[in-house]
Amino acid sequence: MAGGAAGSPQEPDGQYSSVFAFAYIFNLVIGVGALALPLAFTQAGLVLGTLLIITLAFMSFLTTSYVVEAMAAANAYYILKERKERRALTRENSDIQKPALVLPLGESDEYEIRKKYELGTMANMFYHPIGIVLYYVCICVYLYGDLAIYAVTIPKSMQQVLCSERKIEREVVMASSVSNATQINGYFTDVYYEPESGSGSGSGSGSSVTYETRHMCFGSTAISDTHTYYICLAVTVLLLCPWTFFNLTRSKYLQLFTTILRNVAFVLMILLAIVDMAQGHRAEPLPPPARFKGFPVLFGVSIYSFMCQHSLPGMITPMKTKKNLLWMIFSDFALILFAYLLLTLTGAFRFSNLEDIYTLNFFNSSATRVTLRVFLGYYLALFPVFTLSTNFPIISITLRENLKALFRVLLKKWRGDGEFHFVVSRIVFPLLAIIPPILIAFATRNVEALVSVTGSFPGVGVQYIIPLTLAIAGRNVIMKEFSTYDNKHKSKFSNVPVFIFVSVWTAVSFVLIIVDDALKIKDGHFI
Repeated sequence: MAGGAAGSPQEPDGQYSSVFAFAYIFNLVIGVGALALPLAFTQAGLVLGTLLIITLAFMSFLTTSYVVEAMAAANAYYILKERKERRALTRENSDIQKPALVLPLGESDEYEIRKKYELGTMANMFYHPIGIVLYYVCICVYLYGDLAIYAVTIPKSMQQVLCSERKIEREVVMASSVSNATQINGYFTDVYYEPESGSGSGSGSGSSVTYETRHMCFGSTAISDTHTYYICLAVTVLLLCPWTFFNLTRSKYLQLFTTILRNVAFVLMILLAIVDMAQGHRAEPLPPPARFKGFPVLFGVSIYSFMCQHSLPGMITPMKTKKNLLWMIFSDFALILFAYLLLTLTGAFRFSNLEDIYTLNFFNSSATRVTLRVFLGYYLALFPVFTLSTNFPIISITLRENLKALFRVLLKKWRGDGEFHFVVSRIVFPLLAIIPPILIAFATRNVEALVSVTGSFPGVGVQYIIPLTLAIAGRNVIMKEFSTYDNKHKSKFSNVPVFIFVSVWTAVSFVLIIVDDALKIKDGHFI
């Protein structure tokens, strides 16, 4: 569960090797954010864009190491607290044998990551009550942004496929008068009247066939792109939103299916762009080396594209061995960085006018016959529809549960820790989860703006602030209660100077983004 609502530590569902963990993290990171990356990259410029993506990849890896440290600290806290309680019980009951003080076989290493502690569980363990509220506010806003991106991307991709440029056969009638043209054809549908050249008496006539390109949706010129988008959005709402009212988990087979679709699409986008360039199709002109006004957009999109911190506990805990864990994660980020640079650079050199959903650049809406390239274009255009549709219910249910956790914390003083009424739990919270993203999807179709805003604001909180504060708070709580902190998974960057650097980086980024968005709002070009 992304973010993770408050709860007890969980035993991992099965175990797998480091190789599978490597693949899971890779597939977790590469998602819908990558589809908005090429356009944002070209807006920032080739050199500035490359440097920023490299920097943000490293920053994401850095904070990922903080999440790993916090997970180990949470496991240790649970064991040390249990050991402390056993000692207290032994002192009170001298008849209890001393071996009760010893941990069960195989649990002598307190900082081994054995149980799954979601971010929400760790927040409840280590944060002040105000920090817990801020955590859930941040994770809920991020999930709202996530759902809004999905709610726009799915119908927009469908709309692009349903609307196309079609060549219509038109008969051009040569006649000296409209009445003569009427007599010749008997109707005016798809017929042009053109006066004859010369000074005829009106009795001459003739006709020829021409072709006109028309933009059509659902095979009709009467339905516009906008109308088609709203129809597709309504279908998306009717098919996907009802799942929010039920409990649903992602099956391994469904995860495997979406993983295959995603990786095939990713490879195809890179290969097709390279093939096109080899055939002489290149962007003219090329993006400039640097365009600083594109920095804030690429910053937000890149943060969203490198996001994995909220789901990391579910990926790492089931690993059979955590030896060289950080090196494995570093290798993952290095490969993801290489893939992103390859995707963005091939896109920048291939296309002059990039779509905010990169897969749509490969779709030929005016194709009259099906070829392999046309088929692959349809596959890429519909790829977000298939993959995001399977993720939408999971994300909406995750948001629903985190909203419940938030209101439990806010209302605890008045209602205690009991469960919510059935109507509130099963009706009100699901509606709270799905209504705002749908309203956003009705208001805008700008995927790039949604990805940028989601990454820039709540994304900064999820990727930078929460991992940093969890690592610091976990260490402080354990030191305060047990006067020791020997965490073998302690981050290499877990020291005061780096903490300060990450904090300053986050603050400066916030200021730059807020100033840029304020200028956009002033000019009327925000979304």
